[in-house]
Formats: sequence, structure tokens, C-alpha cells
Amino acid sequence: MLYGDKEYEALLTENGRRQVGLLGAELARRPAFDLHMVSPLPRAVQTATIIQTYLNTELLIEPALIEGIKEKREDTWARIEKLAERLVKLPQQNILLGTHGLICCCLAGYFRGQNLKTLSYENLPTAGFGWVELEDGQPKRGCRSIATHLDLTASPITDFQELVAAP
Repeated sequence: MLYGDKEYEALLTENGRRQVGLLGAELARRPAFDLHMVSPLPRAVQTATIIQTYLNTELLIEPALIEGIKEKREDTWARIEKLAERLVKLPQQNILLGTHGLICCCLAGYFRGQNLKTLSYENLPTAGFGWVELEDGQPKRGCRSIATHLDLTASPITDFQELVAAP
């Protein structure tokens, strides 16, 4: 599937900025991140800039996190495989990634041992987040997505939804 250019020039709406503020506040309650990497697309950079007001973390623009604009899924998957292999070798232990739905799906799938043919294309919700905990470069546990921080009436998140442990 190929994407157009114009939809990736969009910036956050007022509601989106509010949701990102809630996400930033939730992320600040968690263990500190050693590094925050973000897609170079404008809305992702805007999101990261808001989140950075809650965190004291180094922020890097990471071209490999960009959505697959005019890119075949096979090429996106190959790019994400290289990124994942590089992430595992970084000295930083807790890395926050700001990216897009398909890229999240690819990264989560990669760390669960999936490939492009077995990958689930379920996108994360707006201002949602997910995570994968690695041990020696292998997935130990993780979370597909969390959006509870968007419900101001909900109790504070005490733990993440767990995925079935990876093989």
C-alpha cells in the first residue's frame, strides 16, 4: 500500500495536544527513559516536543521511524528490521520511540518473532502507547497498547496489559 504526502503534513489538533499532554504526564510517572527517538514527520516531532516538557531525556530525530510514505510494506519491514537490530545494540536501556501505527505494528511484530506475512496490522489508538521489554535482545514481555490515560475519570494506571510471553 502506498501513502500520499499531504496527510503526513498535518499537525496536532487541540484535542490531540491535550491527549499528548496526558500521555506525557503518564510517561513521567514511569521509570525514566534514557533516550527518546522520534519520526521526522511534523506531527510526530510536535508530539515529542510536548512529551519532552514532562521528561528529562535526550531527543533524537530518527529517520527509520518515519511512516512508509510511498513505500511498499516489504521495504518498510526491511527498514524496521534494521532499526530493531540497531536498537537492541544501543547502550541506552529505556528508549521511548515516537512513531506511527504501521511502524509500531512492525516493531512489536518483529520483537514477537513475527514476519511480514504473519504481522497483525492493528494500529495503536491516538496518543496510545505500547512497549516491549527485552532481555539479551529477546522479548520478555510487552503490551500492545494502552490508552487509559485518555480517560480522566479512570483510576491511575498501576500496570500495563501484559502480552503472552514471547517464545
